[in-house]
Amino acid sequence: MIGIFVTMKKILLFAFLLSLTASSFAQDKGFYYGTRVSLGESDLKGGQLDNTTGKLFWQVGGATAYQFHKNIGVTADFLLSGKGTKNTDEVTTSGGIFGTNTYSYDEKISLLTGDVPIALKLSLKVEKMYFKIYGGPSVNFQFVGFHTKEYDDENYNDRNGFDNTELEDLETMNLGWVYGAGVDVEAGDGRLFFLDFRLGNSPKAIATINGKGVRNTYLGLSAGYLFH
Repeated sequence: MIGIFVTMKKILLFAFLLSLTASSFAQDKGFYYGTRVSLGESDLKGGQLDNTTGKLFWQVGGATAYQFHKNIGVTADFLLSGKGTKNTDEVTTSGGIFGTNTYSYDEKISLLTGDVPIALKLSLKVEKMYFKIYGGPSVNFQFVGFHTKEYDDENYNDRNGFDNTELEDLETMNLGWVYGAGVDVEAGDGRLFFLDFRLGNSPKAIATINGKGVRNTYLGLSAGYLFH
């Protein structure tokens, strides 16, 4: 996670330098459209996932916005997303007259979703840049999910492990939340470049794993551009 913060600082510095050569602009009223790409880390909470380390989070898709005023707008994105988590744990079984046996395992869960976040955006002009914060609901569609569990003992793994088994108890749709902060800069050709630090979560369970519901969270750095 520290690497994400360092990368964000470098990109925001680049955006500031870019803004010094960009034409002075105001965010005109009207509709904007373009594209967005995000990278970061996602995690799942619940479902007996007690020792998670997170998994690569990515998003790609269309970005839109409507600017009511230079300081107030609404954004709506249409994104394909990869989420999930990794987990390590152990299980203890009764060995009868031989006592008990403990087996360690690695667990991986991968989700492919379609996300439609709709957010209110508030902007503040500083020099030639607009710094912004935004937040709102996100309608998320869970397309497919896969679950892998691999034990350290080969014989026990042959009987109880599994690889990329499709999740059956996956919610088709759920309502989550998205929040973010970043900067908008207009390039000389009229395109509006943006950089965001984005967080998302699902208050309710999106799937049942290990007999219990799990919720999704993610944290990422997002970039893209818009045409007016």
